[in-house]
Amino acid sequence: MIYLNRESNEPLYEQIYNQMKTEILSGRLKEDDVLVSSRALLEILGVSRNTVNTAYSQLIAEGYVSSAKRIGLRVKKVPELKIHKKTIKQKLKEIPDEPESSFDIVYDLTNSSQTSSLFPKKLWRKYTIECMDILSNEAKLSSYQDKQGERYLRKNLLSYLRKIRGVQCNEEQIVLTCGLQQSLDYLCKLISFDQHSLLMEDPGFDKAAAVFQTNGVKIETIPVDHDGLIVSKLPNYSAIRAVYTTPSHQFPTGATLSIDRRYKLLEWAERSNSFIIEDDFDSELRYYSKPIPALQSIDDKDRVIYLGTFSKALSPSIRMGYMILPPALLHCYLKTFELYNSSVPLLNQYVIARLIETGNYERHIRRLNHAFRKRLERFTAELSDVKDKVKLSSNGSGQYFLLTFAQDVQQTQLIDRALEQGVRVYSTMQFWQEKADCPANTLFLGFGKIDLDDIPDCVARLKKAWHEWL
Repeated sequence: MIYLNRESNEPLYEQIYNQMKTEILSGRLKEDDVLVSSRALLEILGVSRNTVNTAYSQLIAEGYVSSAKRIGLRVKKVPELKIHKKTIKQKLKEIPDEPESSFDIVYDLTNSSQTSSLFPKKLWRKYTIECMDILSNEAKLSSYQDKQGERYLRKNLLSYLRKIRGVQCNEEQIVLTCGLQQSLDYLCKLISFDQHSLLMEDPGFDKAAAVFQTNGVKIETIPVDHDGLIVSKLPNYSAIRAVYTTPSHQFPTGATLSIDRRYKLLEWAERSNSFIIEDDFDSELRYYSKPIPALQSIDDKDRVIYLGTFSKALSPSIRMGYMILPPALLHCYLKTFELYNSSVPLLNQYVIARLIETGNYERHIRRLNHAFRKRLERFTAELSDVKDKVKLSSNGSGQYFLLTFAQDVQQTQLIDRALEQGVRVYSTMQFWQEKADCPANTLFLGFGKIDLDDIPDCVARLKKAWHEWL
């Protein structure tokens, strides 16, 4: 017997369909049983023919019943299934929630986002409107895009990278991606690791390590010092297929790979038949000197795979990065991803291309460097009275620094005390593959998401939180 609740938000046809499906799954309606005709059912229930036909059509589409000539709708054989009465909401309640902080966070010293005032809203709005008109006229908005991304952006990006980073390539070698992690995911499919390993700086970028681990790539580590990756500790065997490095601004120590080590790293890669994955994630953000030329700019053996992103200069929500592939890997990419289309939003590609083409992207970078320099200097000034107790490490680039305490203290203690004062700071432990080597008294503090005028209050809160060690 079908019961219809006419006050329910559930459509009548769904009520009929759901109740009949339940009858079939429970075995009350058995194989070869014939359903009530649509004409009879609509008279019994007092509904329209269309309502009954819609419910029956859904049962047919899902394979619960079939139409038999001169008989009607006959129940098909369906495996006996237990009817789960729990609703989706009930099931979701059974999933444990992540523990929430019991403290109100006033300042989040993260490196993963910026204050909204730094995003070029007016220019982005202006070029979005312009590019919408361009794309509508070219009918590109309704078309699949080339797997390497829009040529208009690749052409302008190449011009910018040649000028700012000194890269040597042509636009055919550039592949636009949805950010660093997608770039690395592609590389895991292009580089034949097999039984070979990937060498990674330690400490290094944890989200990059996560991509390699997800793809089953074995990771070995190499230490860094004040001059970056320690080239003398590179292995002398050929089981390393690639090395992942951040030479212009080592993450998270901030070191810059010295020029002699750069040449030695390139020599090692050629000798070992290995690739160098150069992650140039924020090298434009250098506010006391000009950006360091990319490692790729001095590579004449096609060993460097250059990776860049717009997340640090614009916004992580843009979800756009790029990679420059050596010719051998480009050939492999074109073959492997022959049937792929670009997953990068076309409109965003055009807007960024316009920003670069008009020179506004460079002006935006200069504005960022000015803002970040002021923020770093304000943190330095506010901590100057305790400089014998803590050391602030930064090479004047990016949007974060490391804070090391003179006393022996655990990161967890410092983080918890800061949270009590409404400030979220971060552990450096996540960046170390070899956890035992991580200094317990060092923290990671970003200043992208805090306004300049809020820094004095933020530091005052931290001093109060850490008074025991200051």
